[in-house]
Amino acid sequence: MLNEFREDLVSGEWVLFATGRAQRPELAKLKKAKVKTTPKSKCPFENPEKYGNVVVAEYLNKEQSDWAIKVVKNKYPAVLEGDIGLPRKTGPFNVQNAKGIHEVVIFREHDRFLHEFSKEELVETLRVYQERYRTMMDGGTHGKYALIFHNHGIRAGASVPHPHSQIMSIPVLPPDVKRSIHGSEKFYREHNKRIYDVMIDWERSEKKRIVYENKYFIAFCPFVSKTPHEIRIFPQESHAHFEKMPEEQLPYLGEILLLVLRKIQSALENPDYNFFIHTAPLEGSSIDAHEFYTWHIEVLPKVSTFGAFELGSGIDVNITDPDDSARLFRETPV
Repeated sequence: MLNEFREDLVSGEWVLFATGRAQRPELAKLKKAKVKTTPKSKCPFENPEKYGNVVVAEYLNKEQSDWAIKVVKNKYPAVLEGDIGLPRKTGPFNVQNAKGIHEVVIFREHDRFLHEFSKEELVETLRVYQERYRTMMDGGTHGKYALIFHNHGIRAGASVPHPHSQIMSIPVLPPDVKRSIHGSEKFYREHNKRIYDVMIDWERSEKKRIVYENKYFIAFCPFVSKTPHEIRIFPQESHAHFEKMPEEQLPYLGEILLLVLRKIQSALENPDYNFFIHTAPLEGSSIDAHEFYTWHIEVLPKVSTFGAFELGSGIDVNITDPDDSARLFRETPV
């Protein structure tokens, strides 16, 4: 049984590992949670235009007979398009207009999820992510940062069950990204090494938490995993910008992401999950992270809930040992 605090090497934040809490009976109910579906006739993403969604890009299937992916403006955006403007003061507080772009990447089939895609389909999805990111952030006029993310299931925040991802540009640097960028830079200045290179080299030497690796990418359960069964995917060679990933690496990223999603679904009995891509801010911004930062994907199954301790202390509690999680995933056939 694992009971210890571990300090994250990048952010400096502590995570409490208390694996005995995994025996709580109420967690069994969470593991059985299934993705809810709605009839095609009532689904706003089955025919986006019919429900007033503005299509900004369309990608055909390999037979060129129907659309495979449509990108639409989010009908209920978290940020509004328009002039970002300068930060301002309201009393003692800093305020910034919530301006940016919020897009939804809709996949054609109503009830076939990303882990059920072929490798070729997932590679095309990643290619669309790259293209939309570059289009959205072209010229740096639509914000300081863009986040690509995917919610699978109600508990993961997917209000519409039809498979879709989202991309959102915002005028501020997200706190989690900011901590990672600054922590990476501090480590680089002090040790003349990329912090993620050090982490990956150590995981290889330990040989405990690696789930899978191929020519260009490695997936592992981090030593300081903030959530149960967390998996992160890193490029084998450090690159700061996801949107600049070379074309020849896309099939390898598609392979490893698909394998990770399938192993999570099989090993954990179809949990809801989130994944997102953390990439460096745009080149030319106030932060040039190409020397010290490495872009990566974080995949987070939803198998536990936050309580007052986590919210009140700011300390994440992980009820699984990353060593055990990685072993489970390695041993799970897909």
